[in-house]
Amino acid sequence: MIEKANGRQKAGGSAKESGSTKESGSTKESGSTKESGSAVVEFVALIVPLFIPFAMYLAMVNAQSQISFDAHNLARQIARAYITSPSEEFTAPRVQTVLDLFIQKILRPHGVTSTPTVQISCSATPCLTPMSEVNVTVTLEDNSLKLGGYLRSLSTTPKRIVAHDIQVVDAWRSSP
Repeated sequence: MIEKANGRQKAGGSAKESGSTKESGSTKESGSTKESGSAVVEFVALIVPLFIPFAMYLAMVNAQSQISFDAHNLARQIARAYITSPSEEFTAPRVQTVLDLFIQKILRPHGVTSTPTVQISCSATPCLTPMSEVNVTVTLEDNSLKLGGYLRSLSTTPKRIVAHDIQVVDAWRSSP
């Protein structure tokens, strides 16, 4: 009988042990669920502060490249207006019209407040001589990308954007 009692105690003892492991196993499972939730919170808490400066950087790069693209487009449009003028008298008013419309319709909506400077040089005299090259240089200072708040000391000088375009006067154009 002692053996049976010992056997029962062993069996009973092993049942208690298996019951305790079930309880501890269930607490471990609920503990791992809490830990995975905290991992998500930690991930968000670490990524959001890193993502915001990255997003700001991408927005500044996008704005800078858009303004640079606009400056190159302006140089091309001015050169085209110049070489397609019917005569030398119309070149200055055509260039000024293109410049005014470009400032009003493109540069101001993109936040550029400065007026671009335009330089035109020709490879021949007069400029509208067939097969002569007309070189247009547009210089634009962009103040729109200055940082504010505590970061204002990092960007004190405006960005200077210089764009060039060369167009050739039509070979079949009659000489002036």
